[in-house]
Amino acid sequence: MNINIGSKNSRGNGGDHSLAPNDSNAIILDHETQRLVNATSSSNRNHEVIEEILELVEKKAPKLLDGLATDNKIRIARFCQVKLYANDNLVFHQGDEPDAYYTVIRGAVSIYARHSSPTQSKATPDEGSRTKFGVFITQIPPGESFGELSFNENGNHSRRNASVISDGSHGQARIRMKSESHHSHSTRTPHQCELEASNVCVLLLVPEKVYMSEMFARHSEKHHTKEKMDSLRKSVLFKHWPMDQIVKVAYAMKKKQFDKGSTIIQQGDRLEYLWIIREGAVRVSHRVPPPNDFRGRDVLFSSSGKFNLGKEQQGISVEIANLGTNDVIGLIESLEPAARKSTREVVASCNTEMFFLP
Repeated sequence: MNINIGSKNSRGNGGDHSLAPNDSNAIILDHETQRLVNATSSSNRNHEVIEEILELVEKKAPKLLDGLATDNKIRIARFCQVKLYANDNLVFHQGDEPDAYYTVIRGAVSIYARHSSPTQSKATPDEGSRTKFGVFITQIPPGESFGELSFNENGNHSRRNASVISDGSHGQARIRMKSESHHSHSTRTPHQCELEASNVCVLLLVPEKVYMSEMFARHSEKHHTKEKMDSLRKSVLFKHWPMDQIVKVAYAMKKKQFDKGSTIIQQGDRLEYLWIIREGAVRVSHRVPPPNDFRGRDVLFSSSGKFNLGKEQQGISVEIANLGTNDVIGLIESLEPAARKSTREVVASCNTEMFFLP
């Protein structure tokens, strides 16, 4: 199946590089994606159209609507848009004002970030290679979303901290479609044919106002990338790092919670992660061997006849430091493979949230 698309739409922030449905050039898409494009192009979205949009979104990007109430889903289906971007076309530029929350329906996009501030002159895909947009951060595949980092609860949104470029139909170059073969006596036999799909990426956009009213509350609990970046900027270790590296590290970080008294790192264990305290406090200590005079003493016998080491036999725990928000743990072990075993014990002094980086 195909739809007609063509000239680039105009938008603030340096222009919209998506393809508009008013050109004579034909774009070949799979059947479900074409239905979604057609449904969202309707100016009068009645109940049937909204139901069709929701059905298709559930198939193409099930994570997008997961956990939302029916009323939220209906409002999103009523106002969402679908845009098509040719391979290498710019979706938005680092430093742009945020306009929507994006989900990849077909194809893929790549995220790039550069060191400089958003006020630097903007590049476009036509000006040369992608290196103009900075360092590659990650690729977003079908069904995944992006663009939430710029939105703030108070409405004072941040500018885009990275550029996004279309990778076209990445990994979805061919599609199967039904056609009919003509035989004698005017009979028609349906069969499958394979076509080369157009090299475009298809994105679904939830406009800023709709995203804030229908989705932001859920995402503020579910997504932590923005708070990861804030923690990295406040950390002594990372605060002078360039933005592209901050974004890359933030995407790789994960969060974990510890109750008061929980052991986060056991002395002698292999240390696999770099830890950053998101909120709370920890006590760092080191257990030293007992003096020779105490070795062999204070042996406690169990009812089974086996013996256990007493407190002196186990060694003495010496407190080294108390650490708090934005402090880093495990740097030396991360940099020195030979020193992977932790020489310290780290225990949560209160309920504590930690980010960890493999």
